[in-house]
Amino acid sequence: MGLEDVEYVSVSRKEHNDDAPPKLNVPKGFGARHTQALILFLCLTVGIAMRAQLSVSMVAMTSPTQPNIVYLCNVTDIDNVRRNRRNNDTFTDYSNEQNDTEAGNRINDKKSNPYWGKCTEKYEIEPSKWSPYRTYKWSIQTREMILFSFFVGYTTMMLPMGVITQKYGGKRPILVALAVNGVLSILTPWFPLFTGWIGVCICRLVQGFTQAAFYPGIHTILGKWAPLSERGRLATYIYSGSQFGTVFIFQISGVLAAIPWLGWPSIFWMCGSLSLCCFGLLAWFGAASPHDCATISSEELAYIIGDRVADVSSKRRRTPWKQILTSTAVWGMILTQAGSAMAYLLMLNETPTYMSNVLKVNIKKNGLYSSLPYIAMYVMLLFFGWLSDILVVKKILSVRNVRRVANSIGTIGSGTFLIAFGFANSTALAVVMLILCLGFHSATHVGFHINHIDLAPNYAGTLMALSNMIANLTSLLVPIMVSNIINDMTNNRQWQTVFIIVSVIKFVTNLFYVLFARGEVQDWNFYGDETEQYPLKQGNLTVIEEKNTRTSNGKTPREA
Repeated sequence: MGLEDVEYVSVSRKEHNDDAPPKLNVPKGFGARHTQALILFLCLTVGIAMRAQLSVSMVAMTSPTQPNIVYLCNVTDIDNVRRNRRNNDTFTDYSNEQNDTEAGNRINDKKSNPYWGKCTEKYEIEPSKWSPYRTYKWSIQTREMILFSFFVGYTTMMLPMGVITQKYGGKRPILVALAVNGVLSILTPWFPLFTGWIGVCICRLVQGFTQAAFYPGIHTILGKWAPLSERGRLATYIYSGSQFGTVFIFQISGVLAAIPWLGWPSIFWMCGSLSLCCFGLLAWFGAASPHDCATISSEELAYIIGDRVADVSSKRRRTPWKQILTSTAVWGMILTQAGSAMAYLLMLNETPTYMSNVLKVNIKKNGLYSSLPYIAMYVMLLFFGWLSDILVVKKILSVRNVRRVANSIGTIGSGTFLIAFGFANSTALAVVMLILCLGFHSATHVGFHINHIDLAPNYAGTLMALSNMIANLTSLLVPIMVSNIINDMTNNRQWQTVFIIVSVIKFVTNLFYVLFARGEVQDWNFYGDETEQYPLKQGNLTVIEEKNTRTSNGKTPREA
């Protein structure tokens, strides 16, 4: 059903999210808002997979593997290989040398070698200069620089991308990110052939630049699509793509890299292809706002607007930076996100090292150990999203108190189990503590993580960009702290000190959030509005919302 005659401008100035939303007729079945949530979930899943896959691909790209050796067992074999050389492959003669590799040892096995006793020569086949199937001798510093380049681009572009999503909506920047990341991912295996590691580094830097659009863009779209009574569920459904993408790529990339005829380039090609598929999906079926969706029903449109989420028009707004930067509610949210980011980075990057050196378990090589905490986080994330909406709809807690309680559960619960993880004296107990730690951490997604939409749905993307940038910069303190406190990787006491410090930081930053958190839409959400009335007509449906005049000081002319 077309919506060309629909006009709707902004949230009513009478909206206060600390009160439970009015009872509305909820459309039955799978609606347009669910379609948008599913598309964004897939886009975020692929985006996170492309971000995380290099940690696995880098191992395969730089592994000191044996060269591509063909063992020739008679003159006929040698002649056939030489006759059928293609792509300028070169051969190095190793005649009459000791066959000391695993493949060479099988030469003297009657069962595996039909030419037993006849193999006297072997040849190393160097890949063509056009072939990406090769490994590279990059130093540790070079590898770290390549891995770090993505986050340099991601962090530096975060705030500008928030402004871009605010000006052009959330859909277009995400489309650009998917297209750029898809093309670059497909081309990446060839970059080191011609540009060395610098080309890969620049490629990851550009991918980081564009991927900075994901969280601000998704938040901008959520601010327009997610009704207050479903905000927790829709947000957690979408953002669970972060955990799903991590688990998916860690499992599948190792399998692809181990298949000889696929190898590590196939990881990049798979991620790039999926990214381009998501680009097509979002371009064709995605909508930046309900107003832009041609398939939304009048009933669902009335439900979304009746729950008063945000400006669903395409109006471009100026960002009220002064009001944002002087808001205690915003800074309480930023502080707790910074503490949460530090703890999450510690759990993501340092716990495998701890378990390897202290508990003598190589968690990176154990798919079960590495996946269980993220699976638990995924399941608990959906549970907390459902529970938060139930508490709001049934008027058990206000939006403000739901955010404060959920955030406290996420920070205090995960911090407590992080400390317990450091004191666990067995592998099984440590894994259980890590699972509980990440499981409780997921509650913060219905705490500070969607509080941006509560405070200012019209500027949700900008707020997310600001807080996410500061959180990412703060989390860089984690490796510095670890390197200065831990001198001996096998010293359990030193690790316990790190876990306790990070947990205390989480507790303190959560205290600021509890004190300053707000659940109602702030006055500066209506920055720049003018007094007009816009009728919404769709069939027999007519809804009129007042568009409020607000000056730069946040007051209407009548209030001034």
